[in-house]
Amino acid sequence: MRSAVILAFLAMPAFAAPPTTCGATDDYGQALCAYQHRNFAQAEAGFRAIVEKGKADWQTLHAVYFLARAQMKRGRFDEASTLFIRIYSLDKAFYDAWNCDFLLGECRRAMGKD
Repeated sequence: MRSAVILAFLAMPAFAAPPTTCGATDDYGQALCAYQHRNFAQAEAGFRAIVEKGKADWQTLHAVYFLARAQMKRGRFDEASTLFIRIYSLDKAFYDAWNCDFLLGECRRAMGKD
């Protein structure tokens, strides 16, 4: 009986709440929503627009990170590597906290440079 209940529970569809950023109207929120919906081309364009403004704030730093991740998702490991190195030069604490060293290593492995 217990097995039947567990199997019935596992067979039910999972209903996940939509990402909370998808209601945001700002550029960063829209780019993050695109990333979360796996629309990496749109996310890349949105994050790149934020990065190109060149503001020295948390949002730009996060945009550089997600731009690098979008590049990885699209197989552009060389460009992503450059962005992770840029994050290191901008904010070492962020680089460490967000595991950019690991991601940079993944890029290098994907390019055959490990």
